[in-house]
This record gives sequence, structure tokens and C-alpha cells, in this order.
Amino acid sequence: MRSTMKISSRLLAGAGLAAMAATGAATNAYAQNDEIVVTATKREQTLQEVPIAVSVVGAETIQDAQIVDIIDLQASVPSLRVTQQQNASQTNFIIRGFGNGANNPGIEPSVGVFIDGVYRSRSAAALLDLPEIERVEVLRGPQSTLFGKNVSVGAISITTQLPSFEWEATAEATYGNLGTKRFRGTLSGPISDTLAFRVSGSTNNRDGTYTNVFNGQDNLNERDRWAVRGQLLWEPTETLRFRAIADYNKIDEACCGTVLLVNGPVTAGVIGVGLGEVIPPSTDPGDRLAALNLEPPNELEGRGVSLQGDWDLGFAVLTSITSVREQRDRNDTDVDFTAADIAVQPQEVEYETFTQELRLAGEFESGIGVFNWLAGGFLFNEEVNFQQSTLAGTQFRDFGNLLIGGNGFADVEGGSQIVAALTQGPTALFPEFGAANPTILGIGDSFQPGRGFSGSYDLENRSYSFFFQTDWEVTERLTLTGGVSYTNDRKKAVGNTINNEPFYNADLTQFFAASGSPAGVGTGSSILAAGSLGAALGLAPSPAAGVGALFADTTGYLTALGIEAATNPAFAATRSAVVAGTTAAVTADPTLNPLATFAGLTGFQFIPPQTSFPQPTAVRDDGITLSDDGYVVDDAINVTARLAYDLTDSLNVYFSYATGYKAPAINLSQDARPPSLNPDGRAVGRFAFAENVRVFEIGGKMRFDGGFLNVALFDQKVEDFQSNAFTGTGFIFANAGEQSVRGFEVDALYSPVDPMTLTFGLTYLDPNFDSFTAAACPAAGVAPFTDPAVVAACAVPGVSTIDRTGTNPSGIHPVSISTSASYEFVFGSNTLTPRIEYLFESETDLFADGNALAPTRKVSQINANIAFAMENGFSVNLWGRNLNNDDALITAFPSVAQVGSLNGYVTTPRTYGVSIRKDF
Repeated sequence: MRSTMKISSRLLAGAGLAAMAATGAATNAYAQNDEIVVTATKREQTLQEVPIAVSVVGAETIQDAQIVDIIDLQASVPSLRVTQQQNASQTNFIIRGFGNGANNPGIEPSVGVFIDGVYRSRSAAALLDLPEIERVEVLRGPQSTLFGKNVSVGAISITTQLPSFEWEATAEATYGNLGTKRFRGTLSGPISDTLAFRVSGSTNNRDGTYTNVFNGQDNLNERDRWAVRGQLLWEPTETLRFRAIADYNKIDEACCGTVLLVNGPVTAGVIGVGLGEVIPPSTDPGDRLAALNLEPPNELEGRGVSLQGDWDLGFAVLTSITSVREQRDRNDTDVDFTAADIAVQPQEVEYETFTQELRLAGEFESGIGVFNWLAGGFLFNEEVNFQQSTLAGTQFRDFGNLLIGGNGFADVEGGSQIVAALTQGPTALFPEFGAANPTILGIGDSFQPGRGFSGSYDLENRSYSFFFQTDWEVTERLTLTGGVSYTNDRKKAVGNTINNEPFYNADLTQFFAASGSPAGVGTGSSILAAGSLGAALGLAPSPAAGVGALFADTTGYLTALGIEAATNPAFAATRSAVVAGTTAAVTADPTLNPLATFAGLTGFQFIPPQTSFPQPTAVRDDGITLSDDGYVVDDAINVTARLAYDLTDSLNVYFSYATGYKAPAINLSQDARPPSLNPDGRAVGRFAFAENVRVFEIGGKMRFDGGFLNVALFDQKVEDFQSNAFTGTGFIFANAGEQSVRGFEVDALYSPVDPMTLTFGLTYLDPNFDSFTAAACPAAGVAPFTDPAVVAACAVPGVSTIDRTGTNPSGIHPVSISTSASYEFVFGSNTLTPRIEYLFESETDLFADGNALAPTRKVSQINANIAFAMENGFSVNLWGRNLNNDDALITAFPSVAQVGSLNGYVTTPRTYGVSIRKDF
């Protein structure tokens, strides 16, 4: 039995990413005199023909190197980086230094992942174990002309094997260290002369890689995954084909562990007051010691169906790809990352996604050349429901009082005097908290276990695009390509927030906004309404003189608080400046007033007041429009222009220009910034503008006896990159100015003799902020690890942003190298193939403007395997990954509410094992 499909190979654009031709694409295919086939432009071409920057990893490499998922794939593609953070679903795919999409379901990825032509809208939906892979293509640079959504910096295309009209089956078992047990199996064959099937399944189990010193368990970062997949291929005629796929996968793991990199004074203080053994005995990342009072469960469940139809109409091939997918992720995170019971964050997110793509592809000849054209449209509908809470633990009150009375508030400007003033008298300073003589945070029944913030968010996303692209073969050697797409994206969101912790609801930015405050400051504070602070201190309400009078101390507030020039020279200097002529400016912009914002207490208000949305559109007194209507509409036109020329039969060059686009995002989470100094209380940051990317690229591809050499030089600019930066108590959601990255990439394969295959991949990146004039000043948690000059600049009263133009974005490796060597020994009909692979990533700062204490990342990792294959289909593969046990950091972050401490995530340690496979 055999396939009867006879769609013209030149029209296989209709097959798109699914690549209906079952062509092997092993990395060493070229060395075996077979061209590597790709569908990067939604047309079937060889790797050397396609005039774009694309890396290909084939089935043989994936099997031999034990590349289990996309996270493992980065070792073979130097331009690709994958980072997994506090739980399994918070994974970023990064190409050429840029990528996002984690830690907020309102942010979509900048790198699109497509499996058999179906767009996976979130990284969690692409974490499944790689099934029956034929090849993986990594497309570098913006791909928005031909791909429907969110490919502003690149795309990952995964093509799996088709059902076969000949009976075949495979079974594979893997055993390794750390309790690794993996099983895979597949069965494929004919149901009739026109209908074939393929079913497969896999399980993946492994012990954890971290030890939790709180309970001695070793299950953090374990693997517990399984997946099933079924396909039907129906070819009723020679010109019509249908492929149906259904899949289900589940992850149920304890993840993710963090190491303590720096043990700062606050963390040490927690131990000192007996809140528990909250830190590991070592800060060496290689020890992989975590301290969590909660084993963080991660449950990810995904399912979906898709149907692809290809119909050869004679003049063109019509392709339709329809998919429906559901993804549910649930996790509980010990967000303080200590063994003390301080806080927990349970959250659950559900995605329901529908996509429809239609394409028509064909070619025609005219008097001026041959035109290969492609036209189509893409429809995307998604509904997101996100539930998130941040709740106090049983030791939160004690932790808060430690910060206020010890290492925290007393160190801020005037903090010790304010602490003394607010705790010395019997008067109830905060009557709404119901306490007569409180400590600052342990007020009345505040900060009881289980209290805190809860948010429920719903997002509807409707997007559509139309695209057209044509390759004009002007001569046998010259091809001009032009493409254009139009994208329209609409998002509507609703957020309902509940905060049953009184201190979090207190509007501390209005602390001095008592009656008689100047216009523009507001009088709605629940804490100080009608001058309650003055009453508490035995003073009369503030007169109409307002902020200026406060600084001049005409009302006696400062004296009552114990803040005198003699004991606080810094404040005296600030007051003198105000009195000398800046009173009007402070009145107009209260953010210039360090006491009006009462910065000391807002630093311990870990979740500032949040508002539900939509809210009526309002204009702040400073002229900024607050648009919390929960609705955003945007559209964009993207283009591709390319010239490709064959200098010889084995050497071609190309020049291209392309643009990319990622739609605006809506913040579906709490924002870590204090609210604006306005009774409305809303922070500016619910929305992030669209990302827009443009790239100029010059490349060359050369074939020679036994191999190839591909080189690409590029100049890529990203405007309004959607950033979600962690501050130590939460994330700040904003656009990050204008960034560029210039560099070059090299991909090479050489077989000096038939049994040997050598590969080499190099990426060089030179990133830069071309314009970032209003970058946020470093948060308190990051400041101890920041250049002192930057910290000093941000310490000036009224300064909340800095100009980072001309500096380098953090976390981008200048040099990344992936190289491998293999040699095939032949023994009759059997083969023995040893292979070694090396990954190197040069050192890079993980924090912007870091000082000598700031963490860095550098990777030097060796992978290897020895595969023995017999003629009867039986094979044994001895393999090892990270054999040199490189303990590189994935990323680092300021410890939650513990200024001066750092946590980080570490790469997977050395793993090794044996895989036994039988092909039937």
C-alpha cells in the first residue's frame, strides 16, 4: 500500500509547515548526499535555496542527543535561548537576544511556535515532549508577513511524521541517573488504500534536581509528564488530502527551585528572630539547595484537535488548517522563596484558542519570468481566564515588624524618627485599623494568615490577518521577493480585584493629603482624611498652605514627627531647596515631595492599592489620560522585500528587509508600582504598546564538496519591546524604549570523509538601547547590585527614571557557539556512531547597570552520545547531557521583600543514561 497523493512538489506551499513530503531532515543529511528540506517560507525548498536565516535540527540529532523538549533544543541552535522561571509554564523563547511572554498571561510571546502548522499561542502549550519529530526549523528575525501572529523576532516550526501507508512501529525505553525513566511508542499503518493512521504515546519521569533543606526532599524540578497523540491521513483522490491530529498532554510536577546567591541583612535577620531555617547552608549555585515551606505544585494540561486539507486545483493548491486548543495551568508558588511561612501565590489560567488559516499557492510563467505566489488569511480567537492571589502566611506579621523595626524602614530618610513618633503614644494613629498603640505593620488584626490580594481577569482576543507574497524569478539566477500583510488585533479585558488587607488598601501616596491640601494633591485619603494624623499627634488640621507649608514646617508636622535639620541633614537640604523657590513645583507635582509619598511605608506595602477595570476614562491633574476601559484595538502593515542572486551554481547571496509586529498587551496581573498621586489611584501601565521590529539582513549560502557554509549579517531594531521586569515585590509592565541588535550568524557542516560529520554554529550579538530616556530607576531590591552612579542619580528627590540610551540591555550573550563532531563506524550492516557537542555562551550581566556584586551568566556545556544501530532495527544509545556539570545561572532576581539578597535559577545538572529502541 502506498500514498496516492500526487500534488506537484513545486506547489507544496499548500502543505505549509506540515511539509507533506516525508523527507528526512537529519542534521547530517547533507553529508549523506541528501538535501535538507525546509518550509520556512511556506514553500518546500532546500536549506541552501531558501534565502532567509534558518537553523534546522533533524530527527536523527534529536534522537541521538536526547533532545526531549524545546528547552533541550537550545544546545543545538546558538541563536535560540529558552528560560524557565518560577514555574513550568513561565517559559520564554528568545531569538537573537529578544523574547518575552512569561509571568503575565496578558503578554503574548514574541517568538511564535508552530507544530504541524498550528500556532501554539503560549509557551506552556509548546512544552510537551517532542513527538515523532521529522525536523525543527528555527527562523531567525521577524516573520510577520507570512505567519499569522506574534512572530516579531522569530518563529519555531516543528514538523512531525505523517501516518504511513506501510506498517511500522517503534518502541523506546530510557533509563538514567536522577531516576530518569522515559518510554515512547508509536504505531502507524493503513486502514484502507486511502486512509492511514498513526498513534503515539510517551511518559517522562525524573527525580528533582534541587534539595529542599526545609524538609529534605529532592523532588524540586522533577519531571512527571505524559502525552498521547493520534493522526489520520486520508487521500480520497490524487489531488485531495486531509490530515487530522488530536493530542493530549499533562504535566504534574513540583517546580521550580531557586538557589540563594547572596544572603543579605534582611534574610539574615529573619533567621535571627527565629522565623525558621529560611536559607540553605550554601550560596554555591552548584549545590542546588532551596528552602521552601511549600512544595510548589505545577499542573499543566493541554489538549487540541486540528484538521489540515490540501486540494490541488491545477493552477494552485488550496490549504486550510483549522485548530481548537485548550490549555490549563495551575500552580502554587512560595513567593518569598524561604522556609518561613510568609506568603503564597496560588494561580490558575485557562486558554481556549481557535485558529483558522487559508492559503492559496501557485505559480505561473510570463514573458518577464516565473512567479511563485502565495496568498492567504489567518483568524485567531482566544479567551483567557486568569485567577491569581497573593496571601499572607502565618509568619507575615512577624516578618513585617522585623522589616519596619530593624533593617528596613529605619534606614530610609527620616525613618527612625517616624517610627518613634508613630509608636510612642497611646493615641490610635490609624483608627480604621482598630489599634491603640500599634507597631507599624502589626496593627490590630492586620496581616492575618490568608489575607491579601486576589484578582480575577478575563481577556478576549480577536485577531485576523491577510497576506500575499511572490517570488519573481527574473532570470535563472536572480529572484526578487515582495510580501505584505495586514493584521488587526482587538483585545477586551475585565479585571476584578479584591484586597482584604487594610494596609494594602491604604493610599499612602496621599499620606499628607489632609483637608486643606493644595489642588492637584487630592483629599481622599482614608488614613488622613480630615487631618487624622494631626489629630493623632495633637495638632490642628493643616491650613490651606498645603505642601509648601509642610516643607516650611509652618504647621509643626515635622517637629512633631521628630524630624529636625540637625538629625537629618539630607532632609534639611531638601527642605531648604523647596523653601528657596521650588514650593510651587512640589505643589504641582507631589512626586517631588519625599514625605508626601511617605516612601518608607510604601516600600513595605508589598501590594499597592489596585483597581478593578474597566474604569471610566479619566485625565489626571498632570494631564496624563488614564484609559482603563479594558479595550484596545490596533492594526499594522508588515512587509518583506528580498533580492536573491546565485553567483554560481554553489554560491548564492541575498539582501532582505522585513518588518515584524506583536500586538499591544493588557496587564492581567497586579502592578508593582505605587499608584499615581491622584485620588483616582490608578497607575499608568495597564496597557503596553505594540512591538514593532525591522531588520536589514545580508546573507550568503555556499555549497561545497561535503558540506555547506551559511552566513548572515543583520541589523535589527525593536521598538516598544514589552517588558515585564521583577522589582523584588512584583512585576512592572511597560514598554522598553527602542532597542537594536547588530550581529552575524554562521551555520556550517562539513564531512571531510564520508563517516565524519562536523557542525559549527556561531551567533554574535551587539545589543544597544538606541533610545530609552525614561527607564525606571532600579527598585530597592536591585539597587544594592547596581552601579553606584545610577543609584545616586536616582536618589535625587523627584527622580524616578533615568536615561539608559546608549547602554546595553541585560541578559544577552555577545557570543554563542554550538559545535559538534560525529564519526560513523560500519560493521557489516551495523553502525557505531559516537557524537560530541559543545555549547558556549559568553559572559553577560543579568542586571542592567550592574556593579561588581551583580550576578552574571556564562555557559560552557558538553553533551555526548554513542549510538549503536543494528540492521534489524534494534539500537542502543549511551548519552550524557551537561557532562561537565556546568552550573550556569538561567537568570537571577532580587529576593522577595529582602533587600540585599539575591535568588537565581540554575541549569539542569549532569544527566546521563541509556536509551534502547526497536524499529519494526
